[in-house]
Amino acid sequence: MRITLATLCLAALVMTTPAPAQTPAPAAPPPPPPDGPIHVLTYFDNNPAWAKQAIAALRAYRDTTTAETGAVRVDLYREISPLSRFVVDETWRDYAAQQAHAATSKLADALKAGAIAPLDIRVQREWSVAARPATTAKAVFGYTHIDVNPPNVAALEAALKPYVDYSRTEKGALNFDVIQCLLPCRNHYTLSEGWASEADFLAHERSAQALEFRRKIAPLLGALYDHRIFKAAK
Repeated sequence: MRITLATLCLAALVMTTPAPAQTPAPAAPPPPPPDGPIHVLTYFDNNPAWAKQAIAALRAYRDTTTAETGAVRVDLYREISPLSRFVVDETWRDYAAQQAHAATSKLADALKAGAIAPLDIRVQREWSVAARPATTAKAVFGYTHIDVNPPNVAALEAALKPYVDYSRTEKGALNFDVIQCLLPCRNHYTLSEGWASEADFLAHERSAQALEFRRKIAPLLGALYDHRIFKAAK
C-alpha cells in the first residue's frame, strides 16, 4: 500500500485537532433555607487561667446579641468538669436573622486570647423542641452530640421519639429537645436537656428508658456518643 504525503498530513491533522470542549453540567441549586427557628451551639475550650476573662467576654456577647433583631435567647453554660469548657446556646427567629448575625459576629475574636482550640459552631434546625419553663438556681444542662451513619437516620429517629416523649414527663425536666444539623450534615443531632437539679438529672440517667435508648442506638453511631453536663456560667 502506498502512503502519500497528503495521507500523512491528514492523519497528523486528525491527531492534533483538539476534541470539542465538554459543556460542564449545571451546578446543583443550593438547598432552600430551613423553615422555623434556628439554634446555634458554640463550644469553646478555654485556657483555665483565662476563665474570668472568658466569662466576661461571653456575657458581653450575650448582652449585645440578645439586642439584635431576630434573637430569641442566648444562654451561657460552663461544663461541670472540666471547668475550662463552655457552650453558648443561641436561638434565632429564622435562618435569615441567624445569618445576618453570623456575618458580623465578633465572638471568635473576643475569645481568641484564651482559646486552646478553634470554636466548634453547629447551626441546627428544630427536630423536636418544646416550650421551656423557667430555670432554677440548681439546674444542670446536658448537651449530647449524636452522629449516626446516614443509612441509620431513620432508625435513630424511631428511637428518639419515644425517648424524648418520656423524658419530658420525668420529675425535674425543664426541657428535653432535639435539634438537627443543616445539610449536608443532617445525620448529626443534639440532645439538649435541662434538669431542675443534679439529683433529677442522675435519676434520669439511671432510668430504664435512658439505658434502653443508648443500647438501641449504640450500633447506629458513626462517632463517639459525646455527652456533656453544664451549669449556668457565673
